[in-house]
Amino acid sequence: MKLFLVASDLSDRSARAVQRALRLAAAHGAACHVLHVVDEDLPIDIAAQMRAGAAERLVDHVKSLEGGAAATTEAVIGDPILAIVEAAHARGADLVVFGTHRPRAFLDMLRETTVERMVRLVDPPALVVRNPAERDYARVLVPVSFSHACAKALSTARTLLPAAEISAFHAVHLPFAGLTHERPGGPMDRELTAEAEEVRTEWCATQGLPNALCEVAPITGSLGQVMDQRVQSFKPDLIALGAHTRGRLSAHTLGSFAADLLRNPPTDLLLADT
Repeated sequence: MKLFLVASDLSDRSARAVQRALRLAAAHGAACHVLHVVDEDLPIDIAAQMRAGAAERLVDHVKSLEGGAAATTEAVIGDPILAIVEAAHARGADLVVFGTHRPRAFLDMLRETTVERMVRLVDPPALVVRNPAERDYARVLVPVSFSHACAKALSTARTLLPAAEISAFHAVHLPFAGLTHERPGGPMDRELTAEAEEVRTEWCATQGLPNALCEVAPITGSLGQVMDQRVQSFKPDLIALGAHTRGRLSAHTLGSFAADLLRNPPTDLLLADT
């Protein structure tokens, strides 16, 4: 990886993202570029004043963080989301880093959050930083649905964190368990688990994944249940997942599971889209 692009609004949430990006850039010997966008809808004189002030403050902000790598900074006027997307494309960023979104309970029920939209629109994988960057990532949890996006998430996690422990799982859902009284270890569970193992083998071959990334454990339960269990037992400091684009009528174009995690992340998130 050669370039990390960080979006900063100069908040504490963004400071964590900048510090994490600096730490990762230092580990990879990569460049780090920090971008602040002043909303173009403001009156032009006010926007210009804010851009000048933000540019100066951004330099001091980055210097105050201990990340182990130097960074370039830039403040521009534009659409806050599109400017970041365009910068990621123009600079050939390998990873785009954001802080978590500011919750707006009512609006969040009606539309995508800003972070959801940015993750969906940027081409490279996105890292959403929730926690202070006090240490390197050591444990990465990866839910897998045997899609191309999941393979990309796994590969990106390994490239980004070559020394981290990666634990990947596939949730084996037992349909109508309340009606059939099917239980883990029963006939249906064994059949569905065997089917998941066959799909896993085909998926690994199709995606060209190395054997070390194909150790995806089938675990019986709903995706939400298994995720909660694995978060509690494995205690990841990063969750990597494939974000799946939905149709126009869907409430969340990234997929409801990814959207829910983005809105209430248990830890930092790495997302790779199709």
